[in-house]
Amino acid sequence: MDCKGKRVLVMGRGVSGSGAARVYSALGAEAEVRTGRRGLRADDDFDIVVVSPGLPPDHPIFGDAAKKNISIMSDIALGAELCTAPVIGVTGTNGKTTTVGMLGEIYREAGIKASVCGNIGRSFAEEAYGGGFDRAILELSSFQLLHASPLRCHIACILNITPDHLDYHGTFSAYRAAKLKIADGQTPSDYLLAPADLDIAGISGKPEVLRAGTDFYADEYLVVAGKKIMPVGTLAAKGKHNTDNALFAAAAAYADGVDEDAIASALARFRTGAHRISEVGEINGTVFYDDSKGTNPAATLAAARCMNGRTALIAGGSDKDCDFTDMFASLPANVEGIFLTGANAEKMAAAARAAGRKATVFDGLRECVERCGRGEYDSVLFSPASASFDRYNGYAERGMAFGREVSRFVSGADGKTE
Repeated sequence: MDCKGKRVLVMGRGVSGSGAARVYSALGAEAEVRTGRRGLRADDDFDIVVVSPGLPPDHPIFGDAAKKNISIMSDIALGAELCTAPVIGVTGTNGKTTTVGMLGEIYREAGIKASVCGNIGRSFAEEAYGGGFDRAILELSSFQLLHASPLRCHIACILNITPDHLDYHGTFSAYRAAKLKIADGQTPSDYLLAPADLDIAGISGKPEVLRAGTDFYADEYLVVAGKKIMPVGTLAAKGKHNTDNALFAAAAAYADGVDEDAIASALARFRTGAHRISEVGEINGTVFYDDSKGTNPAATLAAARCMNGRTALIAGGSDKDCDFTDMFASLPANVEGIFLTGANAEKMAAAARAAGRKATVFDGLRECVERCGRGEYDSVLFSPASASFDRYNGYAERGMAFGREVSRFVSGADGKTE
């Protein structure tokens, strides 16, 4: 890839932007990194513009680059040009990080060196530039996929598509179209794994399509191409949503030729990470769970269905133009309390009322935890169904804040503040 003498503008200093800038510099290009809302200057003379994930679609840089006929690409596109290993791409509204983690564990078990990157961990561009791996396992967000060409996934997984990030994409149709771009560039020798009911009309690639529910499915066993991989009961990651994630991971690895024993062994020990239905403490006999990674209604509903006994839900955060009415209407009967906080708490409360559910709004997490810690529930699930940016820098920071509030009350057996 000849980049010598080229001038590259990188918009954003995050993992992907910084990684792309370092790679372009190493390839001999002159890379400049900028942030903020300003577009191109009158005297700018760039050959390439690299945009970071989540750069607002109304950012002036897009229009300015189009006027000057400057190519727009992403860290993923740069990585695709440099990567010599087959790519396994995973996208979906929910379950991406868990499924990618499962795949990483499977390939380690199989003795195949894989780089796990993309929307998780290191920049794909940097990983591809460094090389030294046999597979690239990419978590791919809808933002990254918009400018991912010429990415070709040997195996692409679309786990699910439910409304999310509508504040960015504008419509569900546009969001769905961004997700389907994971199949761009696929050939008949590649595989696309998708849910049975997902409409994939409009994909530009020509992969062999494998459907969950027919080509691979879960009942008592994870079954792929007619072969029983492992009993569902031996999965370390519990809950139907994790069974679905494990099924996609198993099917993807099997399609790539990985031995089923390695798949079963890895999935029998893989556990989900922090902030995904993680137990953080107990107050007056009530167990508190952190699911801060539940950033949309579908994720929160899946988490709620994993709760046992009388359950309280704590939700709310920054809004992504999602409709919460169906979520509240579909909550399991054992979710008996709904407590809301954050920028969209009043909107969520109205949606709960429309669904025939009572909800109480509090100023902050501390008040929610105190209310839920009186001993009347068996479980408390903190699953915001919203982004975190009203008060925090990300779901991890928000989850840690929740854990601290629970810890404050755990220290006193009576559930009161110190």
